[in-house]
Amino acid sequence: MRHPLAIVLPLVVASVVAVAGATSGATAASPASDTPVPSLEPAETEALWRSLTTRPVHESRAQAACRPLRAVIYAASDWLRLATKLAASPSPCAEYHVSVPPLVADKTTFRRDQASRIRALGPNFHALAEIHFATWSRWVTSTGSSWHTAGVTARQRMAEAGYEVSRGDSWALNELTSAVRRGDGNARANVREFLRGLYEGDGTRPTKGAALVIGFGQRTGDVSVYQNTLQSWLGDSAFWTDMTTYVSDWSQEVYGDIRAHAVPGAPGSVRREYLNDYLQHKLVLAGAGPPEIEPARAFLREAYSPLANGAWPRETAWGWTMVPHEQMAAYLSAQVNALRAYGATSAQPRDHWGFAWAPRNTTGLSQADFANQTGVLLDRLAAAIRDSGEVVDPENPGSGACGAGETLCALDLAEARHNDAWRSFRAWSQSTLSIAGVPSTLAAGVPSPPLQLSLASAVTRPVVVTLTSNSPAGTFSTAPAGPWTSTLTLPVSPGSGVVFHYLDTRAGPATLTAAAPGTTQALAQVTVVAAAAARIAVTPATREVRARGETTFTATLTDSFGNAASGSMTWSVTPPTLGTLVRRPGGIVAFRAGRELGAGTVTAAANSGTLTASASVTVRPATLRIGAVTFRGTSRGIQVTVGAVDGARRPVSRAALTVVARVGERRVARARVVTGAAGKGRVLVPPRPGCYTISVTRAIAQGYVWNGKTPRNRFCRR
Repeated sequence: MRHPLAIVLPLVVASVVAVAGATSGATAASPASDTPVPSLEPAETEALWRSLTTRPVHESRAQAACRPLRAVIYAASDWLRLATKLAASPSPCAEYHVSVPPLVADKTTFRRDQASRIRALGPNFHALAEIHFATWSRWVTSTGSSWHTAGVTARQRMAEAGYEVSRGDSWALNELTSAVRRGDGNARANVREFLRGLYEGDGTRPTKGAALVIGFGQRTGDVSVYQNTLQSWLGDSAFWTDMTTYVSDWSQEVYGDIRAHAVPGAPGSVRREYLNDYLQHKLVLAGAGPPEIEPARAFLREAYSPLANGAWPRETAWGWTMVPHEQMAAYLSAQVNALRAYGATSAQPRDHWGFAWAPRNTTGLSQADFANQTGVLLDRLAAAIRDSGEVVDPENPGSGACGAGETLCALDLAEARHNDAWRSFRAWSQSTLSIAGVPSTLAAGVPSPPLQLSLASAVTRPVVVTLTSNSPAGTFSTAPAGPWTSTLTLPVSPGSGVVFHYLDTRAGPATLTAAAPGTTQALAQVTVVAAAAARIAVTPATREVRARGETTFTATLTDSFGNAASGSMTWSVTPPTLGTLVRRPGGIVAFRAGRELGAGTVTAAANSGTLTASASVTVRPATLRIGAVTFRGTSRGIQVTVGAVDGARRPVSRAALTVVARVGERRVARARVVTGAAGKGRVLVPPRPGCYTISVTRAIAQGYVWNGKTPRNRFCRR
């Protein structure tokens, strides 16, 4: 749990030592030490613990006006005294989750007989086994095991050390590094697998835990790079989806700097606002993000747990707290006040936050004085949490932490200045991608000219950009000769462009998209046109048609990728006597059959005859019918007109008909007649008294087959 940014002020440190020494009356100092111990006051803690654990334990009941709190507290040392002090002044609405560091000699091994002592303080107290990320990383390397196996192994060792997840104990992964935030190499993938193993354990009782995330200094002047990196991280939906499954507490290290808080004359409301700009910056940023970061936003709304600063007295590696313990107590109260106020005013159903407790005697106090002063801080922290839970002032929901007149939060430093930089997290700061050089049209199968991908941003770190197309045949490459891929990922640095090429084989409009988490994506439109015609096809492949009938064929030109191509076409029929062709729009031709029967081909040709395709056509006989039979009396006899028609009632010329005339049952005439252009033939029958009927006994015409029928007819003469 170290802070990457800290400022050293030797003169201030010296003044703190002098004040602390004067207050305690100490004449001997104990050396600073980072060796974790359960308590800086072992005897006092043991006595208090026994008094708390021997009295009857009752379930805590939330008061009507008491805000529930899930407190996740990291303890670098002094964890048992911390838990015992909290239990001595508990909030009835709070659940306390206190971490226990692993053994110093081997940080993959957990301390025994600690989890049970924390659980014994009551049903609202739970132990978290600290999972030291750097040590387990070395374990993975040395053993050749997977990250998932590392997590499963850690859960097994937790159980062996007395952690009982069935009774509310869990784990706290310390700490997610800046490499995870940036997405370097396999950092995120490794963490996801490690967390999966920690969550699953041996599979019998999956248990969510806490992830402690490395922070950024409150007094940093330019946080734009950090904000842009966070925005990119929040866009990694797969990562946050896994966090939703494995992690219950996303404990962001926000170790504040008293010099960015205790501005003389600043009202308490202003100080709270500046504190929350820092404490809540990741949650606020997620709330301002675009819809595509919803997996991260939804997770953080439930799991975000800012880890405020309880490290004292610290000059480096944590937020600066080199002040007398009375002022540190006021700072603890002020942080609790701000955390409570944010939860209530942002309509959160419960408060969710914690502190990092990391006492270290950096000012040379005696062991007794240092233990006494850190004990005062723990008492103040416990009381602030307890007293702030009941909302008595809606305008200042956490005012109980500060006491009447906010005297318990009173803290001024002459050199303190508020930092406005963290207010930028109230808005999503968009870097903008652009694509230049895209032509309006692009021939299918032809690489584009060089296209320029650029990033406009105030940050200096490259952004990983993904290029895609909505065309299923669209591909990208960094070179005009390929290789080509449907998705291309490129690092793009602000102020400098990256060249790429686009190739598409499907004709039509295409949209190129350049996208990166936390940036405004770029869109570019291009119309892909077909290449030169490479194939021609005629459909259908075969047709049958009756004599003098009509059918259609369609010819299509395509390029070598199957896109419809353009070009002029000519049509022909073989043999030419089989029929005629009539051009129609859209590459369609109508074949009109003559009266010649038989098979032939209809051919389409393009590109001066270099591309040809044919379909077969067969002309079948049509049906010949006898049309109306009419009679007209003349001085020479009875003139009979017989018509020949096809199925469409069109006249059939050159039809040879044999006609028989009868009067009653007596045949009076028989004649052959050939129809003319109008499809009619005439026969003169000798005059006889009686009634005439005509029958056709034979009908022959090229391209036709007679149906053998004569329509009913009758003509009578006296």
